[in-house]
Amino acid sequence: MSVERVKREMGLGERLLSYIPGYRGYKEKELRRETDRLVRMKVVSILNEAKNIMNAFQSPQAIRKIAVDEDARLLIENARSEFDRVVQRIDRAVAGYAGLFDAVKVREDKLDAILQHDLSLIERAERVKTLASEVSGSQPASAEWKEKVRELRAALTELDGLVDARSAILRGLAEVVG
Repeated sequence: MSVERVKREMGLGERLLSYIPGYRGYKEKELRRETDRLVRMKVVSILNEAKNIMNAFQSPQAIRKIAVDEDARLLIENARSEFDRVVQRIDRAVAGYAGLFDAVKVREDKLDAILQHDLSLIERAERVKTLASEVSGSQPASAEWKEKVRELRAALTELDGLVDARSAILRGLAEVVG
């Protein structure tokens, strides 16, 4: 979701108030804050859907096959743990804004770079969801299934790296207010 889209969806009253001096800058910050929150919520939602897809297709027979194969069991347990960790990191990620009295302020002219980065988070989360469907469509504990789980884990690791990159971008955009 872009800041422009959020602006387009503003009601008549909000648009009218945006012409009041001082209010416009405040509203811009609020729009960015809301956009940032919505993006992170979307990524978390996609990842939760992906994990649910992967888990929903595991029949009791599939679970028994995986339990017997130590490599398969470890692969899927690690994938589930990575899902949980990445979801937590995104859900609790540093916001792409700073409050009025925060010690660290994010320069607003650079926030669009964060929004672009967040778009890539959504795209990577969609890739994870696709891979989760492929894992679910494969024969559990087969060589193909194991390869799909490895691809899924690699995609989760890549997504986790994007969370780190996002934090680095924010550190680069941030300035400490003394």
